Order: sequence, then structure tokens, then C-alpha cells
Amino acid sequence: MSHTRAMTLLLVDDSKVARLSLMRQLNALPLEFEILQAASADEAQALMQERQADAALIDFNMPGRDGIALAVEFGQSHPTMKLALVTANIQDALMQRAQELGMAFLGKPTRPDDLARFIEGVA
Repeated sequence: MSHTRAMTLLLVDDSKVARLSLMRQLNALPLEFEILQAASADEAQALMQERQADAALIDFNMPGRDGIALAVEFGQSHPTMKLALVTANIQDALMQRAQELGMAFLGKPTRPDDLARFIEGVA
């Protein structure tokens, strides 16, 4: 039996419904996770000062700093964390900016196979 540590995922979205939907899809995958949640970039930053996540699924449109700004900050403070921008804002310029930052880009509503591919890239 393996005693490897469960992967820790951070979900950052100001919509509780969106976070619950992501959690439902993630929990349906045949993998073990610890899921942390934050409703804003500020909350996510505060949480990551106390914890470490292997990956973060970050909404783009949030009050205060957007998901791209948070990703830039995480790139500096947590350079090994894998990041995905999860948004309904499907624009080429936004996809390109996410790619420049080394982020995966997942459209909303998310699909389980896209989430699985992202998670497999983290493990």
C-alpha cells in the first residue's frame, strides 16, 4: 500500500456555486485530494502563507485582483505550484496571457476530462 501524500488543490473563485461544482467534479475523479477554498485573491494569498498547494484552479473575474494578477503573485511566491485559469471569459488575448504565464486554460463550465488532464499534469 502506498503512503504518498494526497495532492492539495486550491480553488479560488468568488462564486460558491462555482467552487462547489468544481469540488463535485474533482471528487468524482479516481484520485485523492485535499481541497482548499478561497473566495478572493486576498483570501487565497493569506491561505497560502499558512499552507502549500500543489495546484490552483483560479477564476479570472473576481472582485479586487483578477485571476491573472493572482497567478503572477503565485508565480513569485509559489513557483512550483501548477496553475490553471478557469473562466467563462473565453478570449484569445486572455488565453494567450495565461499561456505566457505557464497556466493551463479551462473554460467554464469545466469538463471532467479537462480537469483530469490538468491534474494528471500535476501528479
